[in-house]
Amino acid sequence: MKLFARYAGWLYLKSFLIVFLSLELFYVGIDLLTNLKDIPSSANLQLLYIGLTALTAVSYVLPISLVFGIIISHINMVRSNELVSFYALGISKNNVIITPFFMALFITCIYVGLNFTPFAYAYDYQKGIINGVNFNRATTDSFLKFDGKFIYIKELNPLEKDIKNIVIFDVNQTELNSVTFAKSAYFKDNAWDLIDANITTLPKIFKVGNDGLILQNKDHLNTLKGFSPKSIQSANQNEKVGLSIGDAFDFMLTFKNEGASINSAKVAFYTLTIAPFFAPFLLLIIYYHLPTTGRFFNLALASFIYVLITLITWGILFVLARFSATGVIVAELGIVLPVICILSYALYLLKAHR
Repeated sequence: MKLFARYAGWLYLKSFLIVFLSLELFYVGIDLLTNLKDIPSSANLQLLYIGLTALTAVSYVLPISLVFGIIISHINMVRSNELVSFYALGISKNNVIITPFFMALFITCIYVGLNFTPFAYAYDYQKGIINGVNFNRATTDSFLKFDGKFIYIKELNPLEKDIKNIVIFDVNQTELNSVTFAKSAYFKDNAWDLIDANITTLPKIFKVGNDGLILQNKDHLNTLKGFSPKSIQSANQNEKVGLSIGDAFDFMLTFKNEGASINSAKVAFYTLTIAPFFAPFLLLIIYYHLPTTGRFFNLALASFIYVLITLITWGILFVLARFSATGVIVAELGIVLPVICILSYALYLLKAHR
């Protein structure tokens, strides 16, 4: 990597880290002051709450920190005449921004990757401490449809991946074919293993003299393949749980043909995978519009304007995501399309300064 690229990258990284850590501490501090009376007295829970609050803040703080980083580093280079010196040496605007852009893109990819992990549940765990709710709280009295079957679940333990009391109604349109009862079931190998299952099969023709009910008992019955515990928990209308990228994708695959609304899962999927990339692309747009010299511009005013533009853009995207979550607009228009528009304009500017 050339010297100017290393210098631009280091200056951007330093500015980003300063802004990111400052906003993280500000978010955690405000949250602690707001919820101080509700935080448990246990020191362990207090430390855990602070850590979870910091993780929760990342989704809000990271995107704007990536953009603020380029504003600060760029203004500093303009004030010291370093940017003009780079241009005087024949270095193009694209060459100066390419390293910070890829650094922002890499950080965003790391954030998206973390959303495949329990990192995505940080907000749920944080609120669980405040509300005194067990992280491993059971989901009770769920009645769902999956793979043409209606399923009643008395109690689901999502962490242990087990069920207490499950009833499966196998229905063909309006006709009931069979009913399966089991007092316990365990999720393994992407399917449910029903323990000591009792199967009652109804006759196809109810007529005197024909075969009646067929009763069967199986020590182990493997069924409901792909019906994951997280999908069950998320589908329960009484549960407000966070979704990781994998959970959202599984939920959409599980219920897309069951007549259930998958809008919330779709919004979560787009929010975790596509929406974060607006920051690196907005970084490019802001960079190409920032002044190259402080001789003809008020740098303090320019910094304020572009910080304000960043916050307004982030706020608009956030509001559109909320509209998508409530079903006012479809997720593709509220989340995907704005990011595509920002990307298109950023590529246009990149090509124009080639």
